Amino acid sequence: TFILALVWRLGLALFRRPAPRFFRRILAWHAGFFVFHVFVTVPVLLGLMLPSIVGTRHDARGYEGPRLDADGTWLLQTRESLAAERSGEAEVDPVLAEAARERAVTFTARDGVTLRGFLVPPRPGSAEGGPRVSAVVVHGLFRGALEVETPASLLRDLGGEVLLLELRNHGGSGKAQPTLGPDESLDVVAAAEYLRSREGGADRPLLLYGVSIGTAATALATPEIPDVAGLVLDAPIDDLAAAARRELGSGEMPFSIPPPWSSTILWSAEALGGIPISSVKPGEALARLAPEVRVLLIGAGHDDRAPPDRVRALFEALPTPADRKELWIEPEASHGKVWV
Repeated sequence: TFILALVWRLGLALFRRPAPRFFRRILAWHAGFFVFHVFVTVPVLLGLMLPSIVGTRHDARGYEGPRLDADGTWLLQTRESLAAERSGEAEVDPVLAEAARERAVTFTARDGVTLRGFLVPPRPGSAEGGPRVSAVVVHGLFRGALEVETPASLLRDLGGEVLLLELRNHGGSGKAQPTLGPDESLDVVAAAEYLRSREGGADRPLLLYGVSIGTAATALATPEIPDVAGLVLDAPIDDLAAAARRELGSGEMPFSIPPPWSSTILWSAEALGGIPISSVKPGEALARLAPEVRVLLIGAGHDDRAPPDRVRALFEALPTPADRKELWIEPEASHGKVWV
């Protein structure tokens, strides 16, 4: 608006129209505008934009599936390896790349959203007579299946048939209004149903593994899935609003956003963007867990979004018997990086 005011003043000058105290009035108005934009306009727009930017970050969008070499070893990929391939610094065996793409499977959530996952069989020699367990592995916000290759490979080495799920709005899955938990839990349910529909899948134990925002979807889904055998939550989110405020003010982003800006951003994302931030409480869903579900909670010592004290509190609140739950806090790890 200040630029527009300068253009207007230029027009007045060209037509020799008088404009007494023009700049004094414009500067006074824009001093007020500046305060209003800083405290209202910008945070409201940031919150309003949030639903439209939910998706896999640009440096992981080229991921096309897990790669296994001739002896069955999982060749882990990273954002850096994908960048090297895009730039031509690294070459990929076309046979491996095609085999990775063929591991993609699709299925549909109950609300009609088409989902993509990557299905990987157990490592050769790890499971005689078929997979020992079926596992759904769920990534975090702005990530994709690439993020969870390492934990998926570990579960595969233990004899698991692993499905790397890509949540709606991420990777190759369909687009929908993001809710950061409730609707994404339908994706986890659909993935579990897909695994159980496979030959022998209904008779195998089912394990659910989620990291970061994936823990919200997984925790909300678990009470809705019959006979879950095990649940692993890495960097578990107990309350989305509290976790979002911690993340905005943590300084892990290029800059921290403290109150009142963070509160305005979250209000806008909910009231205008349609993300039900204040009502996403995975901790309440975990309180309804069936006692027979074995649970492993994983936390990192350097994690502002899911700090160790919150992970411990969530662990203590679990209705799971003591011999069926375990807590692992890795002191020197950061958010979602315990497996490193």
